[in-house]
Amino acid sequence: MAYFPLFVNLSNKQVLIVGGGEVSFRQISTFLAFEADIVLIADSLIPELETIVSAYDFKITHIKEQPSISVLGDLDCTPTLVIAATQNATLNASIYEFYAKRNILVENISNRAKCDFIFPAIIKRGDVVCGISSSGKSPLVSQFIKGLVESSMPENISDINDHMDEIYKAVHQSVSDPAKRTQTMRAIFTRLIEDDNMTPDNEIDGIIGEAEL
Repeated sequence: MAYFPLFVNLSNKQVLIVGGGEVSFRQISTFLAFEADIVLIADSLIPELETIVSAYDFKITHIKEQPSISVLGDLDCTPTLVIAATQNATLNASIYEFYAKRNILVENISNRAKCDFIFPAIIKRGDVVCGISSSGKSPLVSQFIKGLVESSMPENISDINDHMDEIYKAVHQSVSDPAKRTQTMRAIFTRLIEDDNMTPDNEIDGIIGEAEL
C-alpha cells in the first residue's frame, strides 16, 4: 500500500511522542525543525534525548511517567500527530487504538499495518522540503533516493526559492496572460539556476518586460 504524500504546517501544533528511545530522539529532532510543540511521555530517556529536551524545554513538554493508556486519558493535549514509539508493541497498539477512535493520526513503530502515516526520509533546505518514502518497505530505498536528490540539488536552492517568491509577485502584477506568466517564471528560474542565483535585476526585469509585449 502506498502512502499519500502530504505537507502539513506543524508550526505551534502539538505532536505527542510516547517513548524515550532512539526513534523518539530522531523524530523530535526533525519535528523541532518544523517548529512543532512536542509533548513527550517517557519515564526514562536516552542521553541524547535528555540533552535535546533540556535544550528545547520551551518547545518540549516532558511528562516523566511510565507510558500507559491511563496517562493518555488524563493528558490535557489534543495532538495533531501521535508517535507510538515505546519498546512495548502491545502498548503501541493500544495507543494506536486510543487515538484512532478520536480521529487523530498515529504512527505505530511496531506495526506498519497499524500506521495512519509513516515518517519519510526528509531533505530540508529552508522552505524547500522533500519527503521520500518506500511506504515503510525499505528504509534503504528511501535513503538511496535521498542521496540522489541531495547530490543533485543546488546548495542555495532555498535562496533561489525565496528569490522566485519575490519574482512571482512582480510577474503576477505585470503579466496578465496566465500562459505567459508560466513561461516567464520558467525562463527566470532557468536563468537563476544557470547563474547560481546571481542574475542581475535588470536582466530579470528585461525578461518580464518581454512577456508584457
